[in-house]
Amino acid sequence: MAGKGRLGQIAALAAVGVLVLGAGPASAKPMPPGSYVAHSRATVVASDGAKPNDAECNLFANKPNYSGSTITGTGGILSCSGDYAACASEITLQVYLPGPGLWEPAAASVRQSLCPPPARSSTAYDRNCEKQPETYAYRVETVGTVTTAGGGTGSKVFYGSQLNVACL
Repeated sequence: MAGKGRLGQIAALAAVGVLVLGAGPASAKPMPPGSYVAHSRATVVASDGAKPNDAECNLFANKPNYSGSTITGTGGILSCSGDYAACASEITLQVYLPGPGLWEPAAASVRQSLCPPPARSSTAYDRNCEKQPETYAYRVETVGTVTTAGGGTGSKVFYGSQLNVACL
């Protein structure tokens, strides 16, 4: 019974994700747990057409951490190079719901708008994870954007490794 209230909270966060990101929280063909290879980082590139004005930033999304009733997700921008003028990132801690077959937001960070160095990270906490008989998959999604001094912009979505835990 307690899990049903939790699903309502996740659905409410999903609606917020539509407003903040401008797209649904899950793609038309979601990747189920274990169907993708997570890398330690990804690169987002921005260009305004002039090679000297190119910029790139390395994004990261850590495997979620579970302790007590809290699942924590961290991610952000590890480093940038080139002629960057602005950077931004935000992360979403996502849970895979096998019934509908969708990754849904469980928690989200605030958007951070600082460029490295040092590395810039954000954290999302799901503090009400209730024990369940089933195991659920959690992952971190990092959305990163870099803008060049000449006005070119690039963005990328990056997913980290998943954590399987018996709570929702």
